[in-house]
Amino acid sequence: GTETQHILHAFCRFVSAPSPKIRMRLRKTRTAAAMATATAALSVASAVSPLDIYDGPFTSQPREDDLLRAIHTCDHSVTCAGISLASNGTVESSTIIYEHSFVGPLATPKTHVSDKPYTFHRGKITAGNVIAADVTGLTLRDAKQYCTDHEDCVAFTYPLWSLTGINYLPNVTFVSTLDAFEPDELDEYRSYVSNDPVRTADTVDANVLPYDKEIAKKPYRACCKTTEVPTFAEVEAADTVMPRISCNISREEFFLKYEVPRKAVMLVGCDEEWPAKTEWTYDKLAPRFANESKWRARLGGKTESYDEIEWELLAESMLENKPFYVFDQLEHSEGKSVELDYIDPRPMLGGNLYAEMNSRDIMWAGPLRWFCIGKFGSGTKSHIDPFSSDAWNSLIKGHKWWIIYPEGVTDRETFCDGSCSNTDVLTREWYGSIGVNAARTEYPNDKYAYHVLQRPGETIYVPDGITHSVFNMDATIAVTRNYGSAANLDKVWEEVCTSGDDQKWKIMYNLVLNKEQRRRVRGSKYYPFHQNCKEIDVKGSNGDEGRKVTDKPKEEMDEKLWHPSFNPKVGDTVEARYKGEHNEWYKGRITKITKEGLYNVRYDDDDTDVGLKRISIRRYLPLTEGEIVQSKIIDKKGKDMWKLSAITKVNDDGTVDVKHFDGETFTSLPAGIFVQRFDWRYQKGNRVLAKWKDHGWFKAKVAKVNSDETYAVDFDDGDFRQSADKSDIKFAWI
Repeated sequence: GTETQHILHAFCRFVSAPSPKIRMRLRKTRTAAAMATATAALSVASAVSPLDIYDGPFTSQPREDDLLRAIHTCDHSVTCAGISLASNGTVESSTIIYEHSFVGPLATPKTHVSDKPYTFHRGKITAGNVIAADVTGLTLRDAKQYCTDHEDCVAFTYPLWSLTGINYLPNVTFVSTLDAFEPDELDEYRSYVSNDPVRTADTVDANVLPYDKEIAKKPYRACCKTTEVPTFAEVEAADTVMPRISCNISREEFFLKYEVPRKAVMLVGCDEEWPAKTEWTYDKLAPRFANESKWRARLGGKTESYDEIEWELLAESMLENKPFYVFDQLEHSEGKSVELDYIDPRPMLGGNLYAEMNSRDIMWAGPLRWFCIGKFGSGTKSHIDPFSSDAWNSLIKGHKWWIIYPEGVTDRETFCDGSCSNTDVLTREWYGSIGVNAARTEYPNDKYAYHVLQRPGETIYVPDGITHSVFNMDATIAVTRNYGSAANLDKVWEEVCTSGDDQKWKIMYNLVLNKEQRRRVRGSKYYPFHQNCKEIDVKGSNGDEGRKVTDKPKEEMDEKLWHPSFNPKVGDTVEARYKGEHNEWYKGRITKITKEGLYNVRYDDDDTDVGLKRISIRRYLPLTEGEIVQSKIIDKKGKDMWKLSAITKVNDDGTVDVKHFDGETFTSLPAGIFVQRFDWRYQKGNRVLAKWKDHGWFKAKVAKVNSDETYAVDFDDGDFRQSADKSDIKFAWI
């Protein structure tokens, strides 16, 4: 792929004869996995005061892996302009890797210049030839393009904070020369300098752009003190990115289009038939619950610590316009009545891998659903939801201002700076300092947060791992739930297996996961069945006898894909786990078994693995017609794209024909290179095509998921099939 070619090109500038052990993998997913291990924090060297980035000096040139790690880290940093092995005019040693905030004309043959077009500098350009001053109405991406399109532009600078036009930079100044620069410790001014050595050769004074290792570690600084926030109209105007779709979307379509690609979205109309739509008002809720009942909440606006507060005080705050915020899991008897007022939105209904544990009162820190009531100024600062859970939040009354950060941005990157912020930072202070600038702040590479204004009747979906925040713009009432998604199975399984409660993984493995999902988790590093897990009585929440839950269902005992009864030999076609450590399985052939019992494998794309343990080898099961998979296409830029597809035909030569969810079809795809398996479990209510005897495929609906993983099917013409195998069902779009 493009990234691989770039890294390889940069690498070859450093090393004339790379070690044979370095084999660049052209499969993008493998490149990403390999490079992910190379993103550990890189201590860097100042262009003025060089500092060895390693624990000790090298006796020869740095290893190839060190160079690749440094290149990757630089290319994914907004502050790094390039790295060098040799002197760029300020250092002597050629055995140390140095990072530069500006390269310009100082590059040597052993300098890698990052291909990012601009490099971030915290501070203000104070001298230079001005092309345009006080330009408004530009996003940061627009400002970069404006400078790129102007052949003389080498940099731009702007003040950061403004309560108006929160998607746009305030008062940008573009320059054709950069003669003086004033660093800004408080991050009130920001600048971007061209990373094009030709453009900046005679126009940027490198001496005015000092390297600051603290800025390299943490580019942005936020002093959270102000409580000023943008107006409702400003937030509404900034809501331009979040897609909105009907809540009538089916469970399977929502799963494929949003949960699998981990894409946040706003659903409209999920509450249309909920009693909550009419019953959840401050006037109706205030007298509804017993005055002495306790709720997890906070009163007043000076702290955000939660306490158990009597409903009488909360009701008084509701009706008298005093600040308060309820965020309660509804575990008490009073709260449970709230559950009668709503159901899970249709697109998420039946998709919670944690539901079986919740029904047995075997939970995490509660049932993971909350009743949320609060007034202007309440909410939560930036965070990632717990327990590897996706979340939905349905708003019944009021308006909420959400900020959604790009994938990969951790919540720690968005925290207030403790050295210059108030001790107990309020959500309103976070929003007035960091939130207001969220869309004006770049994250690698050229990614940005965006603003969303949630309105009554809207339900927002936020996938696991996405940093987000929420601020109540007026008096609000909402309900939210966190759930385990099958699209996030690897992380959900990790949560279950590392919870310290054996009942969790045994319930999920035996009562929740389908056969393909069980096969997948057995291939993960969290597979506990070798630890004498024999049998457990799982009792219901009412103390009933429950049912026996064994750790090895019969069909699994008969067909364990890497059980000792399967003895792979040289020449066998298998599925192997890449490098023995990634949860990626690829079709290949065993080329050698060492005397130590390790396996060498050549994959169908001619890549190889050596020294794999037995646990990383399993049977290869041929793909079947109707199976839901991921298939690879190559976009116009030469990058791999994996799309959700169904196999429409298995050809005699081993290739397959597929149909994408959007209707596009491809034929004769090599199974081991362009097709990967994909887990799916049909749910009650799914619209499908099902076989009726030998008469063909007919429109139907899944009526029930049977305990043996077959399906009861209702045909549209009135017929009924009690037990249909998964192979006799396919999605209606296939």
